[in-house]
Amino acid sequence: MPLARVAPSPDLIFQSSVHHAGHFGTDKKPSAMKDDEFGRSATMVFEKSLTAMVKGIRAHRGNESEYIQACITEIQKEVASKNMSTKSMAVLKLAYLTMLGYDMAWATFAVVEVMGTNRFATKRPGYLASSISFTDQTDVGLLTINLFKKDFGSQSQYESGTAINCLSNICSAEISRDIMTDLLSLLSSSRAYLRKKTVLCLYRIFLKDPPALRTCFPKLKDRLGDEDQGVLTATVNTFLELARKNARNYLSLVPQLYHILVNTQNNWLSIKLLKVFQLLSPLEPRLPAKLVEPLTNILNTTKAQSVEFEAIRCVVRSMPEGSAIVALAIEKLQTFLNSSDRNLRFLALDLYKEVVEKFKEKTSLKDLHDKVLTSIEEPDLTVRRVALQLLDRIVDPSNFQEAVQRLLEFSRKATLNDEFIGTILRMAARDRYALVEDFAWYLLILGEISRNMDSSYAATVAEQFVDICVRVPQVRPYAVTLALGLLDTPAEAERDSISVCTPMVAACAWLLGEYSGDLEKPSEAAFLSGAKVLLTSRSIQALDAATQTQCIWAASKLYLAVPEHAPSTVAQLHELLCSQLPSFVRSTHLDVSERARLALNIANFYKADAQSLQSAKGLVAEQLLPVKPDAQAQVPVSVDLDEPFFVIEEARPSFMPVRADPTDPYSLASTYKDDLGFASEPNRAEAPQSTAQGVPSSSMYYLGKSDERAAAEQAQEPSVPEVKDPLAQMRERLEAQRNAGAPKYQVMRDDVTAPGATPTPDAGQVPSSSSTATLPIPPEKELTDLQGRLWTVCHRGEHLAVYVCIRSPNLRKRQIRLELRCERLCAPELLVSDVALRFPSAAHVQEADASGRMLVVGSLQERSSKVKANLDSAPFLWPGVFDLRCELEYLVKSASWKPQRLFGELPRIGPQDGVAFYQTASDVIISPAVIAPIGTPSSQRIPTRDGFHRG
Repeated sequence: MPLARVAPSPDLIFQSSVHHAGHFGTDKKPSAMKDDEFGRSATMVFEKSLTAMVKGIRAHRGNESEYIQACITEIQKEVASKNMSTKSMAVLKLAYLTMLGYDMAWATFAVVEVMGTNRFATKRPGYLASSISFTDQTDVGLLTINLFKKDFGSQSQYESGTAINCLSNICSAEISRDIMTDLLSLLSSSRAYLRKKTVLCLYRIFLKDPPALRTCFPKLKDRLGDEDQGVLTATVNTFLELARKNARNYLSLVPQLYHILVNTQNNWLSIKLLKVFQLLSPLEPRLPAKLVEPLTNILNTTKAQSVEFEAIRCVVRSMPEGSAIVALAIEKLQTFLNSSDRNLRFLALDLYKEVVEKFKEKTSLKDLHDKVLTSIEEPDLTVRRVALQLLDRIVDPSNFQEAVQRLLEFSRKATLNDEFIGTILRMAARDRYALVEDFAWYLLILGEISRNMDSSYAATVAEQFVDICVRVPQVRPYAVTLALGLLDTPAEAERDSISVCTPMVAACAWLLGEYSGDLEKPSEAAFLSGAKVLLTSRSIQALDAATQTQCIWAASKLYLAVPEHAPSTVAQLHELLCSQLPSFVRSTHLDVSERARLALNIANFYKADAQSLQSAKGLVAEQLLPVKPDAQAQVPVSVDLDEPFFVIEEARPSFMPVRADPTDPYSLASTYKDDLGFASEPNRAEAPQSTAQGVPSSSMYYLGKSDERAAAEQAQEPSVPEVKDPLAQMRERLEAQRNAGAPKYQVMRDDVTAPGATPTPDAGQVPSSSSTATLPIPPEKELTDLQGRLWTVCHRGEHLAVYVCIRSPNLRKRQIRLELRCERLCAPELLVSDVALRFPSAAHVQEADASGRMLVVGSLQERSSKVKANLDSAPFLWPGVFDLRCELEYLVKSASWKPQRLFGELPRIGPQDGVAFYQTASDVIISPAVIAPIGTPSSQRIPTRDGFHRG
């Protein structure tokens, strides 16, 4: 502590007092002093020294505040003393108490008085106290200007150095303007000690008074040629700190700095120069080429690891990719990474983040990947955190699964495992799950992470679990089965509790309700099991209101979907809802009660009638699309739904436990403990020894079961089957699927934006002056993956099927290029020809005529060739999902048909009679899934169902 160097001992204090008071006899107590340094007489005071005060604070453990208040009272008296030694000691003690948090603003004037004394030992505590307590708002700060000027001219360089040090701490713009001339003269002082102190002080002054830099820059620049290494190092360090504020102002110093770098042997000075060049190199294109030679020399010859590492960092940040020195620097950096010193490994890992980002091709990622995984096990938290950040940058699809498995192993061993889980979630979610190749495997990982009840990433795990199921349709059957297994498996501690975190319960419930049609067939048992888990578990009612609401509505969606997928369980599901929902209706949460009442009314309205339930399927049949997280925030809000409509009052218990009055013999017992209190009276009569020593089960008052009966019932009890971990079951199922063939996943990586929302302009972009906001046009590159993959059946009839595909959408011309083709489905004895597709009047097709777009001219064989049609997309730019209901017209005739003339009334004939006729189909619908990715979001409003955004 700095105070230890300035705090005098009690002996020194006494000697100082004797020095000021004169010679006293050894056999008498000193009662008075001679004249002090100002010529005034004063009474001798045996003040308490700083050492004694610190010892007293330590001795009064538990009562430190009271003792310190007593010390402050004594200090207030000492500050008023005319003896400057006493006042100096009081100021020194106040400086110590200030560091403990006590205010000394009331003694600022006394501090200035102590700074003005002539003796260095007396004024030194004043400078220290002012450095600690003075601020820019201290009124007496301006009184120190003349004191500084006087001490700058002192014969003792240590007095001048103490004044310079104090000035750097308390300087303000007003003080700087008055003291700058004296500081400039100190830059030319013959004593190197003062020049070094002044150079370092100037940086603190420039921060408070920036215009002073323009005045001092020429003389400060001259100090780069100083012969003293301390002054030169201080000058380079000052320019380094200034360059961090604005490096462009110091490009003119490059020749001098380069000359110093080439000729210096001082390691500390070399490090500072390399740091300066890291800031200047991006601003001067010619500088990196000039630095190649000295940097190569440093890397090959220096033995100081600190200089070598700074040279490597200068190469990484300054040199362009492809130069030979970059390869040398990365090779040297690998040595640091393999070092046994933990500090050097930390520096190497931290710098490798920049190397990977800038020179990824030059880096051996395989060796680096293994080293990073090893560093994750470091006990040092800082090394582990940097290794996790680096792992997030170097992982790729080929090693993603290995990295996740290693991180999971570390998380099981570590006490604080959130940093490992957070890294897994960040890596997987990057670029819409670009690293994930096996989504079923990753869902298993999320299921395992969700069992960590105390994780701060529980909500993120549940969000990714749902998001993957929405974006990857092929994984939904696996995900729904996994969700049912997670909910249906109790925790190890309690049989009636759920083994996953609360947000994951809501996510699994939502998946069961939304994608119930993807349950394994036959799905009767799965439907019943899912509804029971969602409604009958007592742990569900102990969760928060949002999760309970999710479970209730998920069970309702199972009930609405059961006629289509499990019609034999309609009655059982209806009975389950009617028996379990009333307990949720009585919930104290308004949302839970309202949703339970709605579900109960639906169940009572449709009852167990499967046919009537078919008409209710439209309530949940809307297609789900991924929505941007900020889409709902862009929709204008008229009512603040987060603000409560009324003040929520705390629920008070209806009945308070009341103990019976022991003094009232007629009072009733309020609890069973009072009723049976006679059994615990300390003065009750002891039971007979024969009864106490007898077998309890033989007593007539024994209410338990006999040993024979208990053993017989225990033998009759059926053995409880062992519950198998659902994650282990799903892991076995995943391995079986992999052996059968790896599934192919198609990920929807595009989000639905808010309808009618104007995109946020980039920085510097001029907003459009148009009053009508148009939807942003997606770039062409985002739609390249759609080509050739969206062949959709838009019509399948008795005779033929029609397919449509998007090819090369031209967004600038507002056109959607469609490719159409036909496939024959009818029997060989029938001939299909002249197939034409007529679009609605609102859709403008360039190649179509009055009769429509001809798909086949003449006879249709097995499959027709592709026919192109350019559809004008202007009518579809308003948000919405549009069905293009087209009319298909074609000629059907039998193979034996011959042209003939018929007169009179035509009988009812068909192709079996050898007569040709035209067939018209008006149900040809081009799927909205084909149009939606090209033009618009799904609907003008983003409605929500079950708490999830839906397009």
